[in-house]
Amino acid sequence: MSVEFNREALFADAASIRVHPEFRLAMRRHTDIGLTVADGHPLVAKLICQTSRYATMALILCLDDLAAEGGSAGGVTVSQVIAAIGRTPFASVSWAKLMVRVFHRGGLIEYSPAGPDRRTRPFYPTPQLIEMGQQSIEIFLEALAFVRPLPMPAAELARQPGVLTGFAREVVECYFAHRFSMLEPFPETEALFERDFGYLIFTHLIQTMQAQEGAHVFGSAPAGELSRRFGVSRATVRNVLDIAEGKGLIANESKAGHRIRFTPAFVDLAERWVATDLAWLNYLLKRTTARLGIECGRN
Repeated sequence: MSVEFNREALFADAASIRVHPEFRLAMRRHTDIGLTVADGHPLVAKLICQTSRYATMALILCLDDLAAEGGSAGGVTVSQVIAAIGRTPFASVSWAKLMVRVFHRGGLIEYSPAGPDRRTRPFYPTPQLIEMGQQSIEIFLEALAFVRPLPMPAAELARQPGVLTGFAREVVECYFAHRFSMLEPFPETEALFERDFGYLIFTHLIQTMQAQEGAHVFGSAPAGELSRRFGVSRATVRNVLDIAEGKGLIANESKAGHRIRFTPAFVDLAERWVATDLAWLNYLLKRTTARLGIECGRN
């Protein structure tokens, strides 16, 4: 039986996950996602670590899945992306057009050879995009497996036909039907994630959290290291840290982000964010596996 979306049920599942004995292990693996996929790949880091780009990519995968289900060979047009993005607040029409061009230059989508008008000319996710998405889902599922059962190993499940596009489709359809996205319960993250590499820096901060000196929790976000690994400018790192500090989430106690003190508000935010994201992933998994006829384990 398919699971219907319910905010209260989602948040209750998140609260249950947060107190699970293996939550710390799940949290650690969860924060590997952006860092693993983007490490050494500046273009990938830039594309996945900003809300508008991520939303546009999810729309493309969703539309491709809907087209394939409709009996065609799949594919998406710029006109379809523009029509879909117009139903969200995440990006403008001009931004959507630009993102399609950027994705094409980056080798993440490929146009069909026929037809001169790119507005109606179908394009498709490339194997590079599919592999990037499957790797991301695999890591998320590995994190989820610490706190919720999976129907099969994460690596196998992530590469089942239709799972990647199915996840994207559920994200998009849930937003259209219920206006829910992961930004809704966490308004304090919106300013961070709107910045280039904001999500990447946020997850890096979570990954480096360590309790020291009594009740204090410290970490780091060295601008030089992040610049080398992910192709992010040092100024961008400093800007994101300034935003976090202005919101009372961190105190940057050294130059260039080498020593960050996390406030209790950040620690609480980090735990709630990961627990809710895992609950959201659990919901997406149930919906997608039900649609594809994959038997899923019960909580």
